[in-house]
Amino acid sequence: MNETSIGVVAAVCVCVALTVAGIGLRVWFARGRPFWCGWQEYQQHTYKDGNMDSESSLGLSIESALDKLEGMAAQRNYAYACQYAEAHPIDDSTGLLSSSDLELVAEHGAGAWQFEASEENIGVSVRNGTEVEFTGGEQSLVANLQFPNQQRVYYYEVRLTHLAHGTNVAVGIAMHSYPPLRLAGWARNSVGYHTCDGSVYHSHPLDRIRNSRPAYSSDTLGVGWRPRSGKVFFAINGVIVSHVRTPWAQKRLYPIVSADGPCSLSVNMGTRAFVLSHANMRYWAVAPPEGQRPPPPLYHCASESLLLAASPSASSACSSHDVPPKYDEDHHTRFLTF
Repeated sequence: MNETSIGVVAAVCVCVALTVAGIGLRVWFARGRPFWCGWQEYQQHTYKDGNMDSESSLGLSIESALDKLEGMAAQRNYAYACQYAEAHPIDDSTGLLSSSDLELVAEHGAGAWQFEASEENIGVSVRNGTEVEFTGGEQSLVANLQFPNQQRVYYYEVRLTHLAHGTNVAVGIAMHSYPPLRLAGWARNSVGYHTCDGSVYHSHPLDRIRNSRPAYSSDTLGVGWRPRSGKVFFAINGVIVSHVRTPWAQKRLYPIVSADGPCSLSVNMGTRAFVLSHANMRYWAVAPPEGQRPPPPLYHCASESLLLAASPSASSACSSHDVPPKYDEDHHTRFLTF
């Protein structure tokens, strides 16, 4: 091989290496964070007993945070969230689904995860456990079951079926006893992506830690949870747009949807295919699409049938192994002749 051939091969190898490196960097930056930000981001916050002390992490007291918030409604809702957190201690324990929850999941599959409005939620309606309609005011709904915390990744999606102009929808994860009148990411122990500006908030309305594009009506939002590392990621229409690191590895986290105006949402916990394609291939749903429901009970006595009870022969005694009587062939074929 002459020097010219060696030079050509070397040039081709360099081009291939640069192309692969460029594609890798493009994918990494498209996910919403450069590689050097991970540890710095983790160090930027102050944690106490596994919970995020939001005001301390931002160097703000509750009073100074109120001064920085614009508008009476924002200040009132922030004060409400602080008071609610004091009156309802957060369950920050680690753990898996309980035995009763596992039975529910075994029977219904991913359909076991449902959303239900609390007594404080006004103007919120839920159909079939996953079709949510908001009419106005800050409202949030937390799922009835936590993430199972057994596999590496869990994922769910929320389709913005209808989104009125000016409405802000926030989806993400939160711990139990989250304020029902507060958007996800704007109260302690929660992370939420907000459609109005494309920002991700971490436990405080002033703690905007990620920024991507806004979302609009007919878009599909995705939320991913990695329980082993405590990382959360968000997707829009099947494209991952941001990653967030939390101190909540193996904690009991719940899916949460919220809005501050008129909108209709359709939540998919895994009962149908995801828009994010590799979430389907890697089985990131919280459970299989369908459960394994027990079969219906067998007949033991013909007289226990309501239909047979109306006939004169139903009063006759029968053994415990009797079954409903069969039609004879002549009687059966009589109805098939024309």
